[in-house]
Amino acid sequence: MALSMEEQRMLDEMERQLAVGDPKLASRFTAFGQPRRAGMFTSTRAKTITGLLALALIAAVTIMMFVLSPYGSGHRGSEPRTTPSSATRGSGSSAHQGSS
Repeated sequence: MALSMEEQRMLDEMERQLAVGDPKLASRFTAFGQPRRAGMFTSTRAKTITGLLALALIAAVTIMMFVLSPYGSGHRGSEPRTTPSSATRGSGSSAHQGSS
């Protein structure tokens, strides 16, 4: 539905008064209907590179967490470590006591 000439004139006058009263708001209203600026990641190549970088970062963090975890570094939980000298001393003394 088209506006009459009088309605269009009143609308234009209101728009001018708005631009004088609040220029920032008026500039926002004039941005409606205008095409947007091209974004940084609109091309297929940029999206592919960004995806590969994100995948590499996720892989690096996963590997780092595995290496730093107790299971990845080869440590055993609470197994006592025995030295060869204490093992032979213990078995030799019990064998010696058993033969007496």
